[in-house]
Amino acid sequence: MLLAGVSAALATLRARAENASAPALRLAPRSAHVGINLAGIAYWTTQFPFADLVKNSDGWSLRERGGAGGAKPVLNADGYPASLAPGQRAVLAVAWSDTRYATGEYVVRWDGDGEIGFPGVAAKVTSRAPGRAVVDVRENRGQLWVSIERTNPADPLRRLRFLWPGTESTHEAQPFNPEFLAKLAPFQTLRFMDWGATNGSPVAHWSERAQPGELTYASPRGVPVESMIALANALHADPWFCIPHQADDDYVRRFAALVQERLEPGLVATIEYSNEVWNGGFAQARWALAQSQRLGLPSPSGQASAFYAERVLNIAAIFADVFGAAQRKRWSVVVAGQAAWTQFAANALAWKDTAARVDALAIAPYFRAAAAADPKQVDATLALDADAIHAQMLASIDGEVRSRIAENAKLAQRHRLRLVGYEGGAHDTSSYFPADKQDRMTAFFASAHRHPRMRDVYRRYYETWIEAGGAVLNQYNDIGRWSKWGFWSVLEHVTQDSASAPKYQALLETIAAHPAP
Repeated sequence: MLLAGVSAALATLRARAENASAPALRLAPRSAHVGINLAGIAYWTTQFPFADLVKNSDGWSLRERGGAGGAKPVLNADGYPASLAPGQRAVLAVAWSDTRYATGEYVVRWDGDGEIGFPGVAAKVTSRAPGRAVVDVRENRGQLWVSIERTNPADPLRRLRFLWPGTESTHEAQPFNPEFLAKLAPFQTLRFMDWGATNGSPVAHWSERAQPGELTYASPRGVPVESMIALANALHADPWFCIPHQADDDYVRRFAALVQERLEPGLVATIEYSNEVWNGGFAQARWALAQSQRLGLPSPSGQASAFYAERVLNIAAIFADVFGAAQRKRWSVVVAGQAAWTQFAANALAWKDTAARVDALAIAPYFRAAAAADPKQVDATLALDADAIHAQMLASIDGEVRSRIAENAKLAQRHRLRLVGYEGGAHDTSSYFPADKQDRMTAFFASAHRHPRMRDVYRRYYETWIEAGGAVLNQYNDIGRWSKWGFWSVLEHVTQDSASAPKYQALLETIAAHPAP
């Protein structure tokens, strides 16, 4: 059973955290059809991907001893408070309420001359020494805060690490949370769109990118590319990178060089220009349209398909130059379009020789409970049971989703391209329902997504994709809290028992049914 493989991977990772001589990670079987998107980094994360929880923190703020405050301190070059006024402390949240982080002993390490505190944390400090404290956490529903109570301006406190239980001796060599690694071990492809904070990215130049040494990666610049590559290497999984929409050619060239240098030779990097440049709801689509108009390029149907294709061609040419002909199989480039309306992708592929220069057509064929998504039917929907919602989802898969996949498959075949899914899964949200019904609809959808029958729904979904000739389909997304904004993830928190997650189980079963050769 694949679940047994995941359990074995988790046991091995835990052993490695306790014993540096433990065997290497034994990866579970993989499938070329099942990949996954990684949820973005934020202080409210339930993903906890890093052994050091500071990497997903919210950054420093000031508090007076009486509790007042909230202002941001003046930071030094390392990202730490340069000094504190009498009666001040600098605080930082490494975990938010109800994020289900692990219980156990967290080791907190730091460099420099200063004192650390844990304000408002329901935990016991069991050990203190210069540069090191041990915090015994026995309850995981509250927030986890760490504070700088004193810092010496001549030797300021810095390099704070708040380490997941069992990772003190291994976090420098293996910076990722072993629980997180085990949950992602079954997946062949990892899409880093949200890790790169791609939507609306402010990054245009290589000097503006996120750096590995930064205090937190919960920023508008996202996770450093170096960390994305390191995760792909750690899991021996193919990475899917999204290039920021404003990135200049120098950025792309340096990005390609870094991937060429650091990514394991046996892995294949997929390269996508931004994310959903066809979607006018995103800043990158509006920016691309403005650029298209500035350059006098055609914008059929008010979309920047020609500008998009030009940029894809430029990026592909740069990667080809950096990698050289002998390493052409180490990377691939996609044109991404809308599943429901193929014209953007068709126009982009028809622009110059785009179709001959790319490797795949990428879409996001989401399914949904269509009638339940209608706010006008909210009272009738709330009277339904889970089976009725799942029946709507299956009807969506067998109807509009199957048709959309088939139409895009024809477009891909016409240009001799693979069909891939940059995203996919269930597209249910409740944020647009009347305010007095949102909480009930959120609970209603959450119950349907936790129901064991979601396993059957997801199996049908992936089988429909595979039968149509689809290659990899990246589930959106891996681990995250459900809310009125969506029920996207297959796991609600990193410590969740996989057996209690029917969508995750369905992915494992699909992998087992369609193993990679």
